[in-house]
Amino acid sequence: MSAPDLSIVIPIYQRGDIIRYTLESVRRAAADLVVETIIVDDGSPTPIAGTLDRLAFVPTKLILQSNQGLLYARLTGLAAATGRYVLFLDSDDLVTADKLTAQVAAMERGKADVSYTDSSATLLAGEYDALTIIPQASSRATTDAAEFFVTIQPPPHGPMFRTAYLRSVVATAFFPPSPLYNPVAEIWFYHNAAPRPGRVVHVPGPRAIIGQHPDARLTNHWERLGVASLAIMEAFARTCPTDTLEAGRARQLVGEKAFRAWRRLPRGFSPEFCARTLAVWRKLAVEPQLSCLGGRGFQALARLFGPVAAGRLLRQLQNRPYAGSRTMNDADFDALLRTLPPP
Repeated sequence: MSAPDLSIVIPIYQRGDIIRYTLESVRRAAADLVVETIIVDDGSPTPIAGTLDRLAFVPTKLILQSNQGLLYARLTGLAAATGRYVLFLDSDDLVTADKLTAQVAAMERGKADVSYTDSSATLLAGEYDALTIIPQASSRATTDAAEFFVTIQPPPHGPMFRTAYLRSVVATAFFPPSPLYNPVAEIWFYHNAAPRPGRVVHVPGPRAIIGQHPDARLTNHWERLGVASLAIMEAFARTCPTDTLEAGRARQLVGEKAFRAWRRLPRGFSPEFCARTLAVWRKLAVEPQLSCLGGRGFQALARLFGPVAAGRLLRQLQNRPYAGSRTMNDADFDALLRTLPPP
């Protein structure tokens, strides 16, 4: 029997019936392909099997594991995948009816390692056919792997990977998976892929759909995402090689991204977090390009005072105070920051 065209990996932890929208979108999109659906139940207190029975959905594989977090659930699903291509969906992500066939066809034509689409959003409420899909801003088109993985850095439901390519990235990762990275699991894959050659193709159109709903989700706590992202950037800075053009470009782009992230931080935010983010930029961006760090106003100030002084001045003038955007108290954030390895 030939391998499936595509493996769809759906990690889930205590999401309940919200997954019905994801599964219905997959059912409709898979009609013209041989698709295996792999659901990884990451230790849900109420196992997902009962929900699947109520929804009359039988996955190709249902894997139960102790609670390890999103990154490890995706790795479990990838290890079990037998399709030529693999796509990760969260249990509140949807796909349009043509997303899977469009991406598989584009990858076949271009012999690509990765394809990606644009995104849209919908409120998960009511009947599936009554959902209103709202397109979001289109992603920039690129064939450059480093630019795709570092600068564009799409949400996890956008990219489709050639399975053998992604397994090679995981098997030769520059830094290993860690529970620290679970809140931003996809960018662990991205940072390990960025320094390598890869064929990338953009498939335009808002075919990946973010499901919006009132349930708890990681994006409700931006500080957790920030600490996890910092952990990955610091690990990348420690381990990424310097001996190839692809690695050098990836290092430069990650450094520039760290600087832009520092510039967006709210006023009065953790001095240690700010300093560590700037340190990543200083270590990686050996040839700072002002045009990659900010707009014309920033560039003019940076030529006079240097990029860091210009960034500090504009943060004070333009950014909102942390008090207006915090989602956790100082003690909890400091405890979270202490989980990181020393810089």
